[in-house]
Amino acid sequence: MGIINKLGNILKSGKSKREMEREREEAHLRAQKERTDNLLRALSEGDLDARWAAVRSVVDLGEPTIEPLIHGLKDEYWIIRRGSANALGKIGAPAISPLIVALDEPGDDVRQETIRALQLIGDPAVGPLIQSMRHGHPLIRRGAVQALGIIGESRAVPQIVESLKDPDAGVRHESAIALGRIGDPRAVESLIGSLNDVKENVRMAVMATLCSLGDNAIGPLIRALVDPNEEVCRRASLALVTIGEPAVDPLIQALEDKSPGIRRGAMEVLGQIGNTKAIAPVITALNDPERLVRIEAVRSLAALGVPAIAPLMQVFREGDIRTRTGAMEALWMLGQPATTPLIMVLKDEQVDVRKRAVLLLGEIGDQKAVDHLTGMLSDENPVVRKEAFEALEMIKKRNAP
Repeated sequence: MGIINKLGNILKSGKSKREMEREREEAHLRAQKERTDNLLRALSEGDLDARWAAVRSVVDLGEPTIEPLIHGLKDEYWIIRRGSANALGKIGAPAISPLIVALDEPGDDVRQETIRALQLIGDPAVGPLIQSMRHGHPLIRRGAVQALGIIGESRAVPQIVESLKDPDAGVRHESAIALGRIGDPRAVESLIGSLNDVKENVRMAVMATLCSLGDNAIGPLIRALVDPNEEVCRRASLALVTIGEPAVDPLIQALEDKSPGIRRGAMEVLGQIGNTKAIAPVITALNDPERLVRIEAVRSLAALGVPAIAPLMQVFREGDIRTRTGAMEALWMLGQPATTPLIMVLKDEQVDVRKRAVLLLGEIGDQKAVDHLTGMLSDENPVVRKEAFEALEMIKKRNAP
């Protein structure tokens, strides 16, 4: 009876089964469109709760929601911006082009979520982002570089290296940061070339990246100590000091380099790093054939501080004339910490040692040497007595009220 009744109803309505299925499909499409329209309207016009509910519901609607979600990236509330970015990331490839266009937005909060969406899309976004690094608008170039750095895309390294020369300082800055995030040693030489960038923030970003590259950057940075550009030399030196301990052994090896400039620069950096491992090789450099290298060796030993005093005193007593002279100057630069070791050699059997110790104590000017120098006024050698008198006069004048 049921089948007969259904047939009867169909006959009464005058509609075929196919027509009824079409009507049901049309009704479903109308309901779906109404839902889509409501969600899109909520994204654009709803209150916070409505926008948040819409953001969480629109992913399955696909491409029709891309434009409202791009608009959602600019929402005043972080949670809507983040939700829009997540939704666009799930939509995937169709959202890439609109997202790249959205990188033109100057607000960092908006750009952050735009880049997040591209990061969520991942590999499909890499090619379009690399192409966008040639875009006419600097904000889009900047955003593309930043996104590629956050994604960690090593395939983009050659293009990002090229962007270190971009006319826009913001692009250059983001390029340096991106290369640090990717960590590819291919970028080292170009980064060193950017140490003389006209913008301070770019130079600082370049230095930070070089330091983060560690061992891969040390050799090129040492070679850069003799760059024709003084700013590059200075920044290379500072980067090596920042890298610190890992650079010590390569810098010690550089003390034997054929280039006096590299020997001198390595000496300076070792003094600033302050690792005592450098004391012995730097003392050896007091006998370097180049005067400027010897001068830097003295400064470096003074910078290395108290641990260098004992080795310097040995050279002071036993070295040849060139190394003795360097040791004396380093001890003078060290100042009062060298007073006690110098007092201890005032009774040395060698007249020349006593004379030089007296002279240095006078130059240092430490009051605690006065009694000992007074005793040297009765030294058997007239030259030593004369130096002792002059040293006492120097200390007296230096400490006069």
